[in-house]
Amino acid sequence: MAQTEPDSSKSQKPAYRKEGILLPPVIPKIKDWPIARLLKQKEDFVKPVVEEALMQLSDNEKGSALELLEQTMFLERTRIYEEPWKVDPKDDRKFWARIKKRLVTFEQEEHDPEVQDAAAKEMMKEVVERYATEISSVFRPGTYHFAKRILPFLFSTLLNASAGKTVRSFFQHRLGLQDKVRLRGEIDAIRSLATKGTVVLVPTHFSNVDSILIGWSLHALGLPAFIYGAGLNLFNNPVLSYFMSRIGAYKVDRRKRNPIYRATLGAYSTQGISQGAHSLFFPGGTRSRNGAIEEKLKLGLLGTAMESQRRAFLPGGDGKKIFIVPMVMSYHFVLEAKSLVNQHLKRTGQEQYYVLNDE
Repeated sequence: MAQTEPDSSKSQKPAYRKEGILLPPVIPKIKDWPIARLLKQKEDFVKPVVEEALMQLSDNEKGSALELLEQTMFLERTRIYEEPWKVDPKDDRKFWARIKKRLVTFEQEEHDPEVQDAAAKEMMKEVVERYATEISSVFRPGTYHFAKRILPFLFSTLLNASAGKTVRSFFQHRLGLQDKVRLRGEIDAIRSLATKGTVVLVPTHFSNVDSILIGWSLHALGLPAFIYGAGLNLFNNPVLSYFMSRIGAYKVDRRKRNPIYRATLGAYSTQGISQGAHSLFFPGGTRSRNGAIEEKLKLGLLGTAMESQRRAFLPGGDGKKIFIVPMVMSYHFVLEAKSLVNQHLKRTGQEQYYVLNDE
């Protein structure tokens, strides 16, 4: 089990390598990393994801293609009007209005069930392609190199916020990120597993900075970059969006609960793991509101690792093993503590929870 823990003590500074690397890379050349080979061209990975999702939907026992499409259209139009985000595609309303119009027109004019089913499958493919393109990301080595240099500076600035208020103190850090974050656990075992198979990292989740901190930790341990699902809300920030969409972070929109989106998201994870890319996702689904380790886990994405392992052992599979590695994040405090505490109290107290406006 790996553990990442920001530490506030002033321990003796160890002999780190340049750029905060604790250990040498297990794969020296970045072009040889599984994620670099997988996400070199976005279009090349989207195609198998679409095929995988359509295969899953064809085996779906919850309804025909037409029924799945109608359910998805209803839920999406509800989301657009009740929960719009600025990161949403600009043509969201037009796209789903066009799908609705095509469905209504087609049902009025065509009464042959086979023709209806064929047309619904064609429209469903269009929706899956849209979702897959929206979810997917790329991996740019140049952006990764820049991020691994700038992120330690930004984090160390944040963690040394009390060091001073002047401009000079802002740029002169007494403690670097490698002095503040402790990485403990079966480090050698994880490095070894990364060369023998595919690692699926499943951390606890307490803060919006978890993904970035884990990314730095993987780099510090000499591990290749992982693909990982990040909440779409994080992409509302243009700076985060620029970096995350170019270093392997795929978008997870928790507002979309329709069957077509879920199948596409699962297909993305299944294809990534099946093709050897190390993966990361938070099994708790969202941040812990009370600071405790999650007891109820969402097994959807974890199931994609199981499916990928099953396929690897089928005739014609590569036979490579997939290793599930739990990781515990531990903080003294998180920046969004106030909002998380309020959400926890509101959820547990329900009608008994209210805030007194006491000036």
